[in-house]
This record gives sequence, C-alpha cells and structure tokens, in this order.
Amino acid sequence: MLKCKQITELASNSLDTSIPWLKRLQIKLHLMMCETCYQYIKQIKFIQNTISGIEKHQENIFLSVEAKKRIQAKLNQAKIL
Repeated sequence: MLKCKQITELASNSLDTSIPWLKRLQIKLHLMMCETCYQYIKQIKFIQNTISGIEKHQENIFLSVEAKKRIQAKLNQAKIL
C-alpha cells in the first residue's frame, strides 16, 4: 500500500508523465481510503485545469499601455516588484 507522501509525489509526477496502470490502481485504492490525499489530488487537477484554461485564452488578453502603467504603479507602491 502506498503512503500519503508517495501519493503526493506520484500525483505531481503525473502532471508531466504517464503513470503505469499498476501505480494508477494503487493510487485509486489509496484515494478511496484517504480523504486528505483525495482532496489534494482534486486541488492539483483544479489548478491544472485553471492554468490550461488561462493559457488557451491568453492570446485574447489585451491591456492598453495606460492600464499596464497603472498596474505597474500599484505594484511599485505595494513594493511587490
């Protein structure tokens, strides 16, 4: 049986590579018993879907020069950059 640490590592790796079917089965069995890991995987999938959605629409995003200057000024005031 896989432990929670192994599940989180496999979940992170699964974003980049394919996981063998036996490991996928072990993950599913673990998730059936562990609510914490289930929620973690759910959050990773949500973040991945959100990022891919942003990337798809990124070319449609346009800010005027004035808007960019206002944003930069606010960031400078907040000392973020």
